[in-house]
Amino acid sequence: MQTALKKRIEIRESTMIDVAEILISALHLKFEPGDLDPDTPLFGSGLGLDSVDAVVIIVELESRFNISISEEEGKNALRTINTLIDLIIRKKYGNA
Repeated sequence: MQTALKKRIEIRESTMIDVAEILISALHLKFEPGDLDPDTPLFGSGLGLDSVDAVVIIVELESRFNISISEEEGKNALRTINTLIDLIIRKKYGNA
């Protein structure tokens, strides 16, 4: 496997674990990190989170990854775990 592709996969997998742990810990979800489907909606029929949970998620992500997330970025990224991961990778690593 190409080195660059391997690195991108490692970054994504590591970020997935970190995001899952943040969601579970900060929101007191009764899941293990591997139990969360990265494509499950965070709101509505998915995890059923609310607007207060959204604020908690953004604050935790900013702190953990040392990034700044604008209101617009947050709105767009708070769809699924995958969309959160995409935002974090883009903010932290550029096009990694």
